[in-house]
Amino acid sequence: MVRPRTPRADALALLAAISLGCSGGSRPPALGGYDLDAGADESLVSVVRDAIPLREMPSCGGTAMSLTRRRASAILVIDRSGSMVENTLDGVRKWTALLAALDRALPRIERNVSLGLVTFPQELAPGAPRTAASVCALRSSLDLEPRFGAAGAIMARLRASLPNGPTPTAGAEEVAGRWFVNEPDRDGGRYLILATDGAPNCNTALEPSSCRCSGGAAMCDPTMNSFAPINCLDDERTTATIRLFRQQEIFTYVLGLNGAEAYASVLDSMAVEGGRARPASPRFYPANTADELVRELTAITSGIADCRFALDAAPPDPSLVDLRLDGESLIHDEGRRDGWDWSDASRREIRFYGATCDRVSAATGGSRLVAAFGCPAPAPP
Repeated sequence: MVRPRTPRADALALLAAISLGCSGGSRPPALGGYDLDAGADESLVSVVRDAIPLREMPSCGGTAMSLTRRRASAILVIDRSGSMVENTLDGVRKWTALLAALDRALPRIERNVSLGLVTFPQELAPGAPRTAASVCALRSSLDLEPRFGAAGAIMARLRASLPNGPTPTAGAEEVAGRWFVNEPDRDGGRYLILATDGAPNCNTALEPSSCRCSGGAAMCDPTMNSFAPINCLDDERTTATIRLFRQQEIFTYVLGLNGAEAYASVLDSMAVEGGRARPASPRFYPANTADELVRELTAITSGIADCRFALDAAPPDPSLVDLRLDGESLIHDEGRRDGWDWSDASRREIRFYGATCDRVSAATGGSRLVAAFGCPAPAPP
């Protein structure tokens, strides 16, 4: 999905450039591009350039800016409620399938993404009484604070845990989001990756006799269930919590395992408020089988780690931005299947999708990714 650039377009386009990988030795840069010094880190590194006016062809020019791979931090917010012992549609226990998907996705990104973990609800101590308060309890801190190279520690922590209890999603998001708020100097994007298979609950401020019940009407009937106060659907508080952190540029991805279908509208709202929703319905990332879980989790994590790039400032005209890898223009695909698109309305971050993401991620050595401002990008065929 590329088209070759012409020598004239290359000579006249205004470029902001970075190198992909390490270059073996020094050589003069091509027009508008730069190579890294030998021995540079393999991850993409920004090259800061001063603004350069274009002398010719004003229809294809403006101001040069640098393009930087986002070195992100992400906290996994993992639902370990009792329903996670149930099976996916293809017969794999959901907890087992989730751990297998994480085991595939996390090692791929742990170098470029600082990873942390919070599980919910908190595990009860052996012999502890089961009350509405105790089964909804959460740790006051993260299970593991974000750091690079954390995949092994995260997987060990998850394998030592077993599903049990209800789904205090709002509280878990609060613990994770507050950690980022208290770390204001952390560089790069800040993300929460919520993986859940059910509706949020555990809000004892709600009235069981009038609330929407998260597990059927009987679950909220005090005469039939002593845990009725915690079974009300806690959608408004959860959505408000996610919105609060998104307003502080702490974004939430929502991964919904099978079992959440009855609450798809709730998960959709959570995903939209998190600022990282899918472009089409459902707005959350759905995973009803083990294979779908691998696919959707990989889509989320690879976008954070390998395929998201920041601009120093928004371009003068977002419709006139042409991204090129080794001289070939990359498709601008607003459908987000194969190509690139703006991550959000700020027009200061770009994300690659599909095979184009794979291609950018795999580029090494002297490969170069450049952005030409003032030039239109090719559309999907």
